[in-house]
Amino acid sequence: MVRFIVGLIIGILLGAAAVVVFTMLGSMDNPLIYAPLPSPSAAVVHVTVDAGYLNQELNTMLATQPQFADARPQLELRSPNTAVVSADIPVTVNGNTIKIRPTVTMQFQVQDGKLVTHVTNVNLGTINVPMALIQSQVDEVERLFQNGVNRAVTNALAGSGLKLYGVSTSPTAITVDLGQ
Repeated sequence: MVRFIVGLIIGILLGAAAVVVFTMLGSMDNPLIYAPLPSPSAAVVHVTVDAGYLNQELNTMLATQPQFADARPQLELRSPNTAVVSADIPVTVNGNTIKIRPTVTMQFQVQDGKLVTHVTNVNLGTINVPMALIQSQVDEVERLFQNGVNRAVTNALAGSGLKLYGVSTSPTAITVDLGQ
């Protein structure tokens, strides 16, 4: 039961963050404008999204879900390529509903034009959840997250001739690098 709850929480947090980032990238009004690729290792387009904006969108998205209306989600970006996501999640145990605030730390990178994630830490309050206890749930959530994000990226870039080849974070923004 605990594994299911933790896996569900991780899935919700990672899914929400991915939807916010890649929905914004896919809904830009301006077409991608780019110059010829200067070298095989250089990006054609760098898309940077401010961390404050990501947090605002994450709050707005979760507010539309009745069970997460008061979740107070927080996305914190760190270098190198790390995101820390937390939110108040209602959990019912033995008929009593309590709010817990899990924190999920994940790292990401791009391999062969696809986003690859790795959950490095899960905390429930001050309790560090051993990864061995929830590894199968984390693996499933990572797989679902990666498939969803990579599908969104592929759809957003369809017909542009561009592909995802880099992602980086700073405490203030996430930057996605696109190339040919």
